[in-house]
Amino acid sequence: MRKLFGLFVLFIITTGLYGAEVSFLSLAQCERDALNSSAQLQALQAQVLASRAQEKSVASSLYPSLSLDAKGMWVSEVPTLKFGGQELKFGDTWGYSVGPTASWVLFDNGARSSLKKSASKVVNAQEQSYEFARKQILLQVQQAYFSVQQLLQRLVLLNGQLEVAQKQLDDVQAAYKAGSKSKLDVSIARKQVLKTQTAMSGARSALAGQLRALFKLTGTDYGIVPSYPTDKRLVNAKEENKTSAVLDTDPLENTLQLFRPYSQSEFDENSPKLAALEEMARYYNYLADSYKDALYPRVALQGGAYFEYPNGAIREHVFLGRAGAAVSMPLFEGGKDRQQAKAQKELSRAKTYEKQDAQETLTALFLAAKDRLYGLQVQENLLKDMIKQTGETARLTYQAYKAGAVTFFEVDRANLDLLESQLSLADVQVEQLNQLAILNSLGKETL
Repeated sequence: MRKLFGLFVLFIITTGLYGAEVSFLSLAQCERDALNSSAQLQALQAQVLASRAQEKSVASSLYPSLSLDAKGMWVSEVPTLKFGGQELKFGDTWGYSVGPTASWVLFDNGARSSLKKSASKVVNAQEQSYEFARKQILLQVQQAYFSVQQLLQRLVLLNGQLEVAQKQLDDVQAAYKAGSKSKLDVSIARKQVLKTQTAMSGARSALAGQLRALFKLTGTDYGIVPSYPTDKRLVNAKEENKTSAVLDTDPLENTLQLFRPYSQSEFDENSPKLAALEEMARYYNYLADSYKDALYPRVALQGGAYFEYPNGAIREHVFLGRAGAAVSMPLFEGGKDRQQAKAQKELSRAKTYEKQDAQETLTALFLAAKDRLYGLQVQENLLKDMIKQTGETARLTYQAYKAGAVTFFEVDRANLDLLESQLSLADVQVEQLNQLAILNSLGKETL
């Protein structure tokens, strides 16, 4: 009867735990949401659209323009001539002219062309800035997601240690009641359980903070209450505190395999950040050219057809055509255009140096990630071997304890060594992911 009752209670608990809603977070979904919700990217996209419109506006100056011109006039007195007792008026006190006018700058030594090229460079720079920001947002959300995976893996490993510690506590308590073990052994075993439970609670609190950071980047919380979450793999674990959410993510090993090819990346010397600075340097160069070209003669043509009154000195309506050319050239303007050209050249030079500094910084970051990754891969292999060894050591130590050959202090130490090795492996794998994500963000897109 007691066995049946125990099975009934276990069924009720298990049913409740399995019925808990599991929230799945995939890296791909988080990346999409982060890009779609980013106010920074939306602002940069607006700047790209604005610069494209500005480019089209500047380009329109290369073509003829057509306008409808209308004007009216009034004079208080018109010339008159008395002839044979009659007074003849040359014109009228009022008049008007209306008709289409076409105008076109025939020659300006390339000033408008240089302005158009400079506007095009601004478009390119804005597009590259957008791409760089997109890569940075992806890097941020990837690293935030890796941290969530790391803490979930920590919870699973700690829970495994807790199960071992709880089983050993039960064994020690039974041996103590039988008189074969001391109260000190029971105390150490109970401390081991409490210590592991405390570490799990701390990991869950840290996980709550990392989830908040991830939600801030993605712009949504996916309906998850992050205050005290747990991992899907622990739904059958004994819970003494209320769980706010049950999480499932991409397996850490799968994510690591997905990112491993980026270890072969090469630094992108034309990365969006560097390309944007290069385009801005060219923008200032073309702008300087447009100021220099303004010092040369400018030839403009104009023509149109007009309905007018009066026809010069004759008071009649007339439809006539009119065309002309105008040449202008600055003789003195206090060096304004020359100084503007010089200023733009200096700004171009500044952007060139800024690009050089950025390239050195990004190259150093890329190479540091490469170096760090190599060391982490060596650590990973060593830790895997260590886990095998410490696992065997922990098993043999506990057997020796049950045989009375060692104290429970040594069992505690062996269990802790195994746990530390397992946690270190997870940390090293997540750190590899962080470095691989950096290589991906700064490397050539060839993979």
